[in-house]
This record gives sequence, structure tokens and C-alpha cells, in this order.
Amino acid sequence: MMLSIFSNANAQTVADIYSLDQYQSRVHQDNDTLYVVNFWATWCAPCVQEIPYFVALSKEYARLPIKFVLVSLDAKDKLDGVRTFLRRKEINLETHLLSAGDPNVWINALEPSWQGSIPATFLYQKGAKLNFKESSFENQKELASFIKNK
Repeated sequence: MMLSIFSNANAQTVADIYSLDQYQSRVHQDNDTLYVVNFWATWCAPCVQEIPYFVALSKEYARLPIKFVLVSLDAKDKLDGVRTFLRRKEINLETHLLSAGDPNVWINALEPSWQGSIPATFLYQKGAKLNFKESSFENQKELASFIKNK
């Protein structure tokens, strides 16, 4: 079930809780769209600091086949808090809260080199993972470079 969090008809939506299978179905699509997926949490200061870079690039790249997706790792009982955070910060990117069970299992399934720290960013295209970064971006230019050098 998708819930609209903005009154603007062009705004994105925040999903209820996503399972690992739902996440993988979303990003492993066999199409030309580049999926830029950022794992974050409302309690993670570096995560919150870099979200505006994703928002700005989503506007800059609006006419390109690039989709920005935020995946919150907040506890599933904090979904309302995530929605409030997104509204307050006027973040209108597609956002899902991941509830996938044991992180030691799903983290390794997504990226064996991932130590589990956030923020972490993945690039997917044509059903495959292209790149991964387990740290924050210092600025919007660094994020843009990561995306361009997929």
C-alpha cells in the first residue's frame, strides 16, 4: 500500500514497509533507468546531511532515465516518524522503510563487502548492481561524479 505524503500531484510517495524481495524487485528491473539507491536513517547525521544532494540531483536529472530511491533503515515502528521527517524536510523522493529481518543476512545478500554502516549508496541498471559506496558524499559534486562514473 502506497501512502501519499505530499499534496502536490507530482510528488513522490513513501511506501509502507518494504521486504527484501520488494526492494530487489524495485531496483532489479531490466530497463534503461539508472536506480540511485541510498540507505539511510533519520538518526544518522551523515545520512541526513547528504540527502539534499540526492534531492538536488533528482531535480537536475529530471529529464534523464534516473530514479532516486531512499531506503530508510529506521525501525519499522518508526514509519510515522520517517514520514514526518520527510514532510518537515520537504523531501519528495521515493522512500521505503526496509524491514528485511536479520541484517547479517540481507546486507551480505545486497553487497558482500558492505560492513553495514550507513549511509550506503548503490547504483542499479538493467537488472544489475553497477556500483556501491559505503560512506557519505562530501558534496553534491561528489555524488554526481559517483553517478556519472557508474
